Amino acid sequence: MKIWARLITDGKNVKDTLYADNMPLNFDSYENMLRKVAELLEISSPVTMQIHFKHFKEFNVHRFIPDDFVESFDYDSMEIECYE
Repeated sequence: MKIWARLITDGKNVKDTLYADNMPLNFDSYENMLRKVAELLEISSPVTMQIHFKHFKEFNVHRFIPDDFVESFDYDSMEIECYE
């Protein structure tokens, strides 16, 4: 699975990264993938809930907003998209 993650401010991509692994998609691998993406983007990891995972599985895309982060988040959103 490949994931394209991007940080967005004022409707523009500010920073992005591509993350790939061979793990089957389940909630644990989803959480792990988000941690790795956050490290690559040098931000804190978002709080992950089952609804986020369900939305990602169903639509292959999910948008995290600043309220999804415990620590400060200096962007309008972080979008992740399945890139295959």
